[in-house]
Amino acid sequence: MEQFLLAIGLLILFAKIFGEVAERYGIASLVGEIVAGILLGPILGWVLIGSFLNSFLTFGIIFLLFIAGLEVKFEDIKNYAYKASFLAATGGLISLLLGFMVGMIFFGDFLISIAIGTVMISTSNGALFLLLMKTGEFDSKTGKLIVAITIADDVVGILMLSFFNMYISQSVAISSLFSVFLVSIGFYLFILTIGSRVIGKALNKINIFRDEQILFSIPIAIVFALAFFTNQIGLSVATGAFLAGMAMANSQFAEPVITAKVNIVSRGFLLPLFYASIGALLIFTNLNIFLIISIIIASMLGKFIGCGVLSKFTGSTWEEVKLIGISMMPRGDENIALLQIVVLLGVITNEIYTSLAVAIVITTILAPILMKLAYRRK
Repeated sequence: MEQFLLAIGLLILFAKIFGEVAERYGIASLVGEIVAGILLGPILGWVLIGSFLNSFLTFGIIFLLFIAGLEVKFEDIKNYAYKASFLAATGGLISLLLGFMVGMIFFGDFLISIAIGTVMISTSNGALFLLLMKTGEFDSKTGKLIVAITIADDVVGILMLSFFNMYISQSVAISSLFSVFLVSIGFYLFILTIGSRVIGKALNKINIFRDEQILFSIPIAIVFALAFFTNQIGLSVATGAFLAGMAMANSQFAEPVITAKVNIVSRGFLLPLFYASIGALLIFTNLNIFLIISIIIASMLGKFIGCGVLSKFTGSTWEEVKLIGISMMPRGDENIALLQIVVLLGVITNEIYTSLAVAIVITTILAPILMKLAYRRK
C-alpha cells in the first residue's frame, strides 16, 4: 500500500512539472506527462504499474472522453455541418485505411491492423484549439471550419471505436457491421435528442439543492451510469462518457459549473496520472523504428489528404487546403484514450502499444511546428 501511495505521489508531481515545462516550449502538456512516466518507470524503475493503479487508467479514459464530449456544441458547427461531416468522415476513413495498411505490411493481422487504424483516426482538440487561438485564426472562416471538422472528427472516432469494441467483445461478424452501425447511430441519436433533453431538464432543476457541489456529483454519476450501460451493450465506456458530455454540453450549467469543476479534478489529478501511467507502462526493448515512422507518416498523410486535399472539392482555396490539412494532423489526448481501450481489449502487443504511443507523442510535437510554419506563411 505504501508503494502504491508513493507511486501516485511521484507520478502526479513529476507529470505536472514536466507538463509545465512542455507547455512553456509550446508543446502539449501530455507530452511532458508521458515523458515523466517514462522517466519514473522504464528509465529509473521507481514506479511499477500494478493492477490497482491500472484501474485508474479507466477513470482517466472516462474523464478524458467526458471532457471531449462537453466541448462538442452543435451551434459551433451548424453553419459548416455538411462540409465538416464530409471532411471528418473522409479524413477518418483515409487515416483508418492507411493505418490498416501499415498494420498489414508489418504484421499481416486483420485485428491488429484495424486497431492501429482506429487509434489514429481522431485529431487532438487541445493542441489544435490552442494554436488556432495563438495565431488569431480561431474566429476566422477557415478556423471555424477546422473547429467544426475537429468536432465531427471526434464523433467519427468514437463511432469507429464502438464498432471495433463490439466486434471484439461480442464477436460480431463483419457481415453484421451494418446493423451494428444502425444500432450505434440510433443510440447516439436517442441520447443526443431525448436523452439530452431529459438530462438538461434534470440538471436545470438540481440547483434547488443547498449543496452546490451536487452540480458536480450528479453529472459525474450520469457519466459513470452511461459508461456502464454502453459497456454492457458492447460500445465501450469511452462511448458512454463521450455521449454524456455531448448530452450535457448545452445545459446552462455546462460551461460555468460542470466543465470548471471537472477540469479541476481531471486536469489536476486524473489526467496527469493517466498520461504518466501510460509512459510508465511503455517497454522500449525491441522498439521498431520503421513501424513508428510508418505510423507517423500514415496518420499525418491521412488527415492531410482526407481533410485538406478533399476540402478543395467543397470550395476551399489551395491556401485553405494547406491550412486545413496541416491543422488536422495533431494527435494526442483522444488517441491515447483509444490506445488504452485497444490495449484493454487485448488486441495489440506491448511492442505495438509502445510504437503507437511514441508515434502519437511525436506527431503531437511535430504537428504544431508545421502549423506554425503554415500560418506564418499565410
